[in-house]
Amino acid sequence: MRLKKFAKIKKSLKHTLVAKMNTQTSTTKARLRISNLVAGYGHNVVLRGVDLHVNQGEIVTLLGANGSGKSTVLNTISGFLSPTEGTVQLDDTAITGIPPHKSFRAGVVQVSQARDLFGDLTVEENLKLGSIIQGDESLGLKQAFDYFPRLSDRYDQQVSTMSGGEQQMVAVGRALMSQPRILLMDEPSGGLSPLFVKEIGEITVRMKADGVTMLLVEQNLRLALEISDRYLILRDGKVIDGGSTDNLEGSHDDIVRTIYL
Repeated sequence: MRLKKFAKIKKSLKHTLVAKMNTQTSTTKARLRISNLVAGYGHNVVLRGVDLHVNQGEIVTLLGANGSGKSTVLNTISGFLSPTEGTVQLDDTAITGIPPHKSFRAGVVQVSQARDLFGDLTVEENLKLGSIIQGDESLGLKQAFDYFPRLSDRYDQQVSTMSGGEQQMVAVGRALMSQPRILLMDEPSGGLSPLFVKEIGEITVRMKADGVTMLLVEQNLRLALEISDRYLILRDGKVIDGGSTDNLEGSHDDIVRTIYL
């Protein structure tokens, strides 16, 4: 299956939900809203007034060159960085500057580039860690194994012996165990083989169909535009462009130029 299939799946999902969307359009609230966010590391200001929102059930992808502030946005939402200005709101709750453990309890779950797995534990043990604070362990395991059948076959395998793609599946599965209100994923396809990139893309579309709201950072432009509802381009710590992915075709040269030139 080629990545083009993602667009067909998205179109099919929109047809099945169109009636519901039409009745909710005027009252739709953002699951996540960021306003005038300024943040950085010490005296190094990275984000310079970021504004964005993610609606419930939507996939939004942040695009940009290295150093543009993409990962910093996710880390500030999660509470690993405290902004010096601006606000972060999850549904009707202000979560600006709260520490990571409180952000997690509020429903913000992040899968980092490093995955942060415990290599000496098994697949099942890593997954169960995701539901220690919140979530249903039994239901979560069933869902994780449904999304990632190969994890079911290797539930007792030590994670350190698995491939990068398989470890990414464990990381995403563990994040879902807590039933997040919004899932943040930083470079989910980073370092993976084309086979695993395709599989992660397919599963991301399935997760959206099941109602998972996601904000992604992704360098694989083709994958990002195929699986997302909207894209936003960051440059020098600000959102400078973006739009719907519905009618995008061709080589996306304009987007590439906006990102890198």
